[in-house]
Amino acid sequence: MDERCEAAADLLAEGWPGRSIVAQLAKKYDVTPQQSRHYVRKGRELLVESVGVQNRAALFSQIFAGLQMDRMEARHNGNSAAAVGASKAMVQMLSQLGKIDPFRDFEDSYVDTAAAVPSRKGSIPRESIYSKANPLDDLDATLEELRSRGGVMPTETDDQIPF
Repeated sequence: MDERCEAAADLLAEGWPGRSIVAQLAKKYDVTPQQSRHYVRKGRELLVESVGVQNRAALFSQIFAGLQMDRMEARHNGNSAAAVGASKAMVQMLSQLGKIDPFRDFEDSYVDTAAAVPSRKGSIPRESIYSKANPLDDLDATLEELRSRGGVMPTETDDQIPF
């Protein structure tokens, strides 16, 4: 069984579609399509395990950039079908991001490291911001003082406006 799963992983790494691999394995090993699908699932798991986290991210970026270039070239040449195909492949890759998840291992190691660091106890000031005097009271007093010295023009009422 390991040989069959490794064969499926090799074919997946070469870029063969899953249906084609199922048919090839069923014919080569004389097994049912259901068994072949099981080998492909196990082969996909082997493939993901065999590629490191950094390599997964690099491969994803490289393939995605290639699809973008294919899409732009197809649009430039007026080949709408190829452009749509590249767009669909890009969407499919984005949907696979959850399976690839290059940051999962980083997050796991970060959580493990953060859990090992002892927590530091600190003090939070318990002073209420509402216990202080209203700062607008000070502003009103300052404004009245400036008006009394002639530094601020008195405000006009609606009756004094000439227009």
